[in-house]
Amino acid sequence: MGELQGKRVLLVEDELFIAMHAEEILRDLGAEVIGPANSLREAWALTESESFDYAMLDRNLNGESSDELAQELRRRGVAVIMATGYGHIASDRDLVVVSKPYDENMIAAAFRSVMKGQCLDSE
Repeated sequence: MGELQGKRVLLVEDELFIAMHAEEILRDLGAEVIGPANSLREAWALTESESFDYAMLDRNLNGESSDELAQELRRRGVAVIMATGYGHIASDRDLVVVSKPYDENMIAAAFRSVMKGQCLDSE
């Protein structure tokens, strides 16, 4: 597809097989993947040592919420896609949410949405 050709994407996911699947999808879309980070600590470290255009964050990392990380990245101007297996996330309109299990089409649509500045969860 190539929607993410030349873009760097921070991937934060604590489940190994989901992380591997997400990394494969992102690479198929043309992205250079930063990570995957499997903990908030590792994710925060990558935000200080790496540059990236977008972030795809698992909302629940080993029982810890990635909401604060998402807020900080967005404050820095990084578009964030939040992945969750827990259904709808009540959030502001600027957050794009992808439900697990996801596939390449869902991820591509989410990135197209953030590239256009739209939100998939908006009414």
